[in-house]
Amino acid sequence: MSYHALARKYRPSTFAEMVGQEHVTRTLRAALRHDRLSHAYLFSGPRGCGKTSVARLLAKAINCAVGEKDEPCGTCDSCKGIAGGTWLDVLEIDAASHTGVDNIRELRDLAQYTPAQGRTASSSSTRSTCSRRAPSTPC
Repeated sequence: MSYHALARKYRPSTFAEMVGQEHVTRTLRAALRHDRLSHAYLFSGPRGCGKTSVARLLAKAINCAVGEKDEPCGTCDSCKGIAGGTWLDVLEIDAASHTGVDNIRELRDLAQYTPAQGRTASSSSTRSTCSRRAPSTPC
């Protein structure tokens, strides 16, 4: 039996399950529904407020192939891959230990590549997430 941190085991799988960030989830769901996503989003706040959870939900909702436009289904390959941390196009970074100029250059270089599996590629840290669309997808 493998160990899973409580934060990962009980992480919300939909925007509706997200507690305490209604203003953020409402705004992101409206942007998803109207296809008005920005090229980048910055999530900031104290430890434990849900920055990473919201970033993962946003990545799942953008790449979901089955679910509604503003809510990830949780059953398609992209949703399962992002939830499990195996989706190639989503990179989660610990911002506390990646603060150097070389780390930022590496992230910038990774952003030049088109998505390998999904419609978008996302990079997220505990402080921010940025997402880029595939060239064939209109912004």
